[in-house]
Amino acid sequence: MAATLVLILAGCAGAPVDKTLQAEELLGTAGFQLKMADKPATLERISRIPQKQVVRGIIKDHEVYVWADAVGCRCYYTGTRQNYEQMLQIRQENQAQYRINLYDAQGHDPLWGNPADWEDDLLGRQ
Repeated sequence: MAATLVLILAGCAGAPVDKTLQAEELLGTAGFQLKMADKPATLERISRIPQKQVVRGIIKDHEVYVWADAVGCRCYYTGTRQNYEQMLQIRQENQAQYRINLYDAQGHDPLWGNPADWEDDLLGRQ
């Protein structure tokens, strides 16, 4: 029963999530600046850093944070420590809201039915 519930929930998740788009939205919301790798030298430079993750670096005694996608958008985002901390805060708030929405769905979504019908199986009780 619990395995069936997991499969049902996975099927109800909807369309696949584009994690790159989510990351770009998060970066923009946090104040990171989008820049295009419009020159071969720039594209080559951003392709050398870890892709699709925020990395910290020092440029001319300044702390910078960079996220790059050399293959997809051929772009990169740059930000400050403040932008990075804002991004972490937004991510944490989004995760908390997701948990609240999931919890609310259990009580109000007809797909969940009556929790008493599956609660024992889910909790390992018989």
